[in-house]
Amino acid sequence: MKRDIVVDVGPHETRVAILEDGQLAEYKIEREEEVVGNVYVGRVENVVRGLDAAFVEVGIERNVFLHVSDAMPEEPSRHQMRRKMGSFPPIGEVVKAGQEIMVQVTKGPMELKGARATRRVSLPSRYLVLVADGRNKVGVSKKIDNEGERKRLRDLAQKVRPDGFSLIVRTRAEGATVTDFEDDIKFLLKIWRSIQNRSKQVKAPALIYEDTSLVYGVFRDIFDAEVDSFVVNDKVAYDRVLNLCANVAPHLRNRVELYRGEEPIATHYGIQKQIERALRPKVWLPHGGHIVIEQTEALTTIDVNTGKFVAAKSLEDTVLRTNLEAAEEIARQLRLRDIGGIIVIDFIDMDNRRHRRKVTEALRDAFSTDRMKTRILHITRLGLIEMTRKRTGPSLGRQFQVACPCCEGRGRILSAATVAQRIVDDLRAANIEEPHEAYLVWADPEVTLTLIGPHGEYMPDMEKTVGANLYVRCTTDIHPEHYEITGATDKQLAERRLPYKVGQILTIDPADIVSAPAMGLVVDVDGYIVEIPEVSPKRERLLKARLTRVDRSYGRASPVSSSSG
Repeated sequence: MKRDIVVDVGPHETRVAILEDGQLAEYKIEREEEVVGNVYVGRVENVVRGLDAAFVEVGIERNVFLHVSDAMPEEPSRHQMRRKMGSFPPIGEVVKAGQEIMVQVTKGPMELKGARATRRVSLPSRYLVLVADGRNKVGVSKKIDNEGERKRLRDLAQKVRPDGFSLIVRTRAEGATVTDFEDDIKFLLKIWRSIQNRSKQVKAPALIYEDTSLVYGVFRDIFDAEVDSFVVNDKVAYDRVLNLCANVAPHLRNRVELYRGEEPIATHYGIQKQIERALRPKVWLPHGGHIVIEQTEALTTIDVNTGKFVAAKSLEDTVLRTNLEAAEEIARQLRLRDIGGIIVIDFIDMDNRRHRRKVTEALRDAFSTDRMKTRILHITRLGLIEMTRKRTGPSLGRQFQVACPCCEGRGRILSAATVAQRIVDDLRAANIEEPHEAYLVWADPEVTLTLIGPHGEYMPDMEKTVGANLYVRCTTDIHPEHYEITGATDKQLAERRLPYKVGQILTIDPADIVSAPAMGLVVDVDGYIVEIPEVSPKRERLLKARLTRVDRSYGRASPVSSSSG
């Protein structure tokens, strides 16, 4: 497999793409507000016993959340983590309000949730992670599955481990030497001493260690002999990467390239189009099936569908092949979209137990190359799989997108028919509470057309229902769910809002056209709906039309010339 790292340094942010055979596998963004990995001296703002947690002020927008399991100086045992509630001392005995403590952010803020932190600072390097927890333990990445290599690496780490610290041997340490580990330990202890010294010099809240830049993190965690190229579009960043190579990995120096092309680097490598596809909920599978990915506040759901896939010999084979394709694509999409937390996958129902086991194994295999920690539970007879994936910050979608101001993030708005009915109800209520001779209604064009009906035929009955004359007008400057109702005398509204007469010539601009295919050409003349049935709604030129009918909320006209579109 060909692997490339593409670094796009811009004036406001840095973006890093990991390509595998030209396909976007991971995408990382670094902005000024990044806080994950940073170490702070903070002040405990308040202790919430009902949550077994405290909130710590560290100097960022929202106080960080510190659960009792993260507030303990030593790493909790597996027994404690399994039992959780009742296995920890009360939070009030671990930290006190007003106390100054050192914390490290482990998860970034998510919408209404603040960042999450721990008191046990961990510092990663190329091969090792130094953990200041006082346990004197050594752990080896579970992704190194060779028992002989695991024992060798554990023994090496035990030799170089400083007293009072734990070490975690990273996946990429496979094949590393004692010299590699010693170099990492010197580097990490230097950072730790700097953090300790800084913590004694500042007053809470204060930042005392800022995590490394995205480019350095990618160099440290991903760039190795299996990467074919490390392409950078910025000379300063390029020189820094070369300097890192000279100090840490001189054998990789010839794989670092400075991009000099005229077109943007993201365009050159086809990254932008792949990002656009990654922001869509629906993803097509190779043989016509598809998956739909939906993120919510609590969890992410993924629905698997056969779609157009009918090539298999039987329905059972179609379902199995679609589910197997989906398993591979789900792992790729979660990694690319950087989706974490609780994930529920709704595979297509399988009655065959062997098929269910096969799909579960395929999903586990697909996640074997994911750098994030994942936990996959068994598949149910209904085809549901629950899984978790480690989350450290917002997903790709939440970084690129904001909640729609129109639907406020719901993904749906009220239908035009629903809003129209609400208008009628509010008009009736208004005329009972404070009667007026007439009412002016402003609404979205689609709502207006629904309200007045085809050719304005709903208006007479509506005026009888309300008990007043109605002047309905449309505007694009109003939210589709909103409307305005104003009461007045009929004379006032007729003078202000009905300055038209039968026989009057109107000049129609194509920009005034309102979409209403069932009614021919429909235009908005200063909010007044006018239908010109003889003209195509696809009209693209100016048109002169003579009014043949003028009602309070609806008008009809005919083209003046024979050129009717």
